[in-house]
Amino acid sequence: MYPNQPLRRIVFMKKNLRIILFALVAMLAGALIPSWSWAQVQRTDSISRQPALSAQNPEVQSRMMTSPLPVSLRQQGRQICVQSRYNQILPIYTEGGVFYTAFRLSKGTNWLSGLPKGTYFINNRKFTIY
Repeated sequence: MYPNQPLRRIVFMKKNLRIILFALVAMLAGALIPSWSWAQVQRTDSISRQPALSAQNPEVQSRMMTSPLPVSLRQQGRQICVQSRYNQILPIYTEGGVFYTAFRLSKGTNWLSGLPKGTYFINNRKFTIY
């Protein structure tokens, strides 16, 4: 037996005790903090999916997302021409405000085709496909 071995055991036990104590404090803090508290954070960016309350309808309604970057939209027949200076995703909603699909846009001119007949909201603009 080495002369320093009992001292090493004490130092090793202190380190283990610190780790165990830290783990207990972390578990206790996790148990005391409600798991739903992260949902209370309010976002203020333009593509937030936080529900909105309206004065006319007190039920929770989701907001339609728009493109955060500028795009130019125009319709030619059954196709929609989208010009963008950035790669981005453009969400499309039906007339009732229900999410329909999202198109991945690349830089330059993009043509959206293949949409079934109906009315769509693209970047808060109404487009009717005949």
